[in-house]
Amino acid sequence: MTPEQELRGLISDWRKQVDQLPIWSTGEERLHALMSQALSVKASFARNRVEFPEFSWDMLLDLLISWHFKHPIGSEPCHEDDVSNAVKAAVEATRLESLDAALRAQAYRVRKTGGTKFRVSYKWDMGLEVADLHLERQAVPGNREEPTQKEVEWASKQSRERLNAFLPPDDVISSAMERTRRAVQAWRAVHQDPPLSDDTNLGDGLNVGIMAEVLAALMAMAELGEMAHSSARVRGTTLQHSTEEAIVEWLARLCESVPRELAIQAIHRLTAGPGKSMRTAILIPNGGLITVLPLVMFPRAIDAIVLRTAASDPARYGPIGKRQGERAKVWGRWLREIPGVKVTEGTKVRNSKGQAVGDLDVVAFDPVSRKGLILEIKWPIDALTLAETSKTDQTIVLASAQLGKVRSSLTAGDVRAKLPPEWPTFDEIDWAWGVGMPQQLTPRPMPEPDMFATSFRYVSQLGPVNSLTELITLLKNPIVPELNRHYQIRNVTIPLQGRYSVRVERLECQETDWSPAVEAKGG
Repeated sequence: MTPEQELRGLISDWRKQVDQLPIWSTGEERLHALMSQALSVKASFARNRVEFPEFSWDMLLDLLISWHFKHPIGSEPCHEDDVSNAVKAAVEATRLESLDAALRAQAYRVRKTGGTKFRVSYKWDMGLEVADLHLERQAVPGNREEPTQKEVEWASKQSRERLNAFLPPDDVISSAMERTRRAVQAWRAVHQDPPLSDDTNLGDGLNVGIMAEVLAALMAMAELGEMAHSSARVRGTTLQHSTEEAIVEWLARLCESVPRELAIQAIHRLTAGPGKSMRTAILIPNGGLITVLPLVMFPRAIDAIVLRTAASDPARYGPIGKRQGERAKVWGRWLREIPGVKVTEGTKVRNSKGQAVGDLDVVAFDPVSRKGLILEIKWPIDALTLAETSKTDQTIVLASAQLGKVRSSLTAGDVRAKLPPEWPTFDEIDWAWGVGMPQQLTPRPMPEPDMFATSFRYVSQLGPVNSLTELITLLKNPIVPELNRHYQIRNVTIPLQGRYSVRVERLECQETDWSPAVEAKGG
């Protein structure tokens, strides 16, 4: 057994121990107890000015909620010690699950440095991963607008007992809704890839515009509810509870253009359940009530949320997948902006019998240099969880292998690509080959030789590109953050099962700004 296999086996055994915790024999009241205790710990740290910037409270809550839905509801009473032990296990899981996801992605090299000690280090140059982290951070919009004086005055007059039954006057509700609507619009506009139009069909009568409006209304509800909590001193630590009917009535007041039946559909889409992450499900069924997560835990990737909530049903994915394909056309438009470059899309590849055996998604050609670029374009819904990120990495690897097969057949002359008639023959062009994604980069080497992977978010930050030759050079040798200048690699020790310790390398970005365009100019 290799050290990596042994470590993954220990993590698997630890998960089995979590599954045996007494909390999972208790009734449905356990969910509220788990969420409340996790947020009370967060509030305690904040009151004492203790900060753990690398710790993800969102992930902690997500784990507790997913564990709750994983285990059947029992009948035993819910004791405080049982709740505490489950929360402690979830704190451990925030590190162990991230570690296991990286091990599954083969991103780490594992060795043993003693009988119970493991040393885990990065297998690849992590420059592209850090580039992704910087670009993601730059894509986050600025702080939301603060509540108006009118909203603050209303909240100050509310009593604790009325928190979950509050009904602000129309002018207060309208003021909050205008702010949250602007926040949703800003979050949607900040991404480099083309935003979805409001009329994008999400099935069951819903569209992107309706879901964005509903999310803005729920944000207003969450913020006003937290403000009305007279004892709340720390944002992001208050749970709000309501009936479905009350939430529907709330939406009716704020989303006048949304029919009642569609508001109910939207609520169901955004409600957590088995197999659904808190990253897309911000309403938590809690006995006969619905718990609304604190506003700071609302995800900001609005388009990704509404797409993933719709695509969770395979029957609805068809139109969504087609629309994602339409968004991918941004690559062709961007390449046409490079001086002298000619672009064709969907180039058919045929065998000796004239039968279509595939296509080339995007083909760019520079008549002067006789350089060419062929991209296999994939446009999955943006990843919001560790599992989705790993799946996107796998998509890149599979796309590289797929393009490699086509390249081999073209090079061997087994198939032909139907290029525009004014272009030279395929063999007369010096080709570069790669995979194009919407946002995610990967440090993982491609399985195909002399092939790269990039993202539209990355290339759109390069600034003006003067020629196809320049672009190909940048894609084959991407500009990335520098170790010890833009980021550092630190070590963190994770205890495991009380006996073992795992020393893991971790990326730590510096506060300095980084951009491939700035670095290309010698910044």
